[in-house]
Amino acid sequence: MKSRATTASIDCEENEHSLPSLAPPAQPETTGPGGGRQEHKITVVISDASQMSSELLARALGRVKTLNIVKSAVSSDEALDAIVQLEPDVAVVSAHQVDGLCKGFEIVRQARQLFMKTRCVLLMDDSDHQLVIDAFRAGARGVFKRSASMSLLGRCISAVHSGQIWASSADLQQVFGELEKTMPLRCVNAHGQALLTNREQEIVPLVAEGLTNKEISSRLRLSEHTIKNHLFRIYEKLGISTRVELILYAISEHEESSRSA
Repeated sequence: MKSRATTASIDCEENEHSLPSLAPPAQPETTGPGGGRQEHKITVVISDASQMSSELLARALGRVKTLNIVKSAVSSDEALDAIVQLEPDVAVVSAHQVDGLCKGFEIVRQARQLFMKTRCVLLMDDSDHQLVIDAFRAGARGVFKRSASMSLLGRCISAVHSGQIWASSADLQQVFGELEKTMPLRCVNAHGQALLTNREQEIVPLVAEGLTNKEISSRLRLSEHTIKNHLFRIYEKLGISTRVELILYAISEHEESSRSA
């Protein structure tokens, strides 16, 4: 029997290789040339570990009606160029590229540094389990393990495109564990000014511990309504919308701070 564990808006199975059970979001419709309705497709760039695997993956995803594969790249440079020039909704990037191991992380990191709107999914082998933290640090919005059914990849892409995080519960547990090492979190803007108040920074690690709003209110001796208001302001200041995104943001900020130190 499988038990269920919920984290924010993500519903994950306990199995290490299972993925969030998420229905693809409804796609907006546009009017076609004949006046009929035409479904808007999610544009996707693919870059797998070899030319053959990239082409096979592109063909498989090309059969998904909600997706439009705009480029199948064969190297990290070609993949990054495609992301910059085509600005796809989602990029599915293998952690290991034709031109080197872990090159996929660099693609994702550079896309993030260039402020591209493209959301990235890192395609990883099960043996890369310890690299999950690095994937989210680099800016990935989803981690898809090759042991999972490829039929789920289309759902993963749809979920990430709609703003959700895609990962197995085991991978998320790694993320939560890593967050404990990053606290206290000090979010600052480009001018070094603190984005969060002292009270808001008190709340972030409690969220990371998995406490509910009620538990946080009890811990800080504040009303639950006050906690909700604080969380709303935290999300608004950081441009996020869920607890999981807050945790990933914290890890990402810690990585940036470590580099600049």
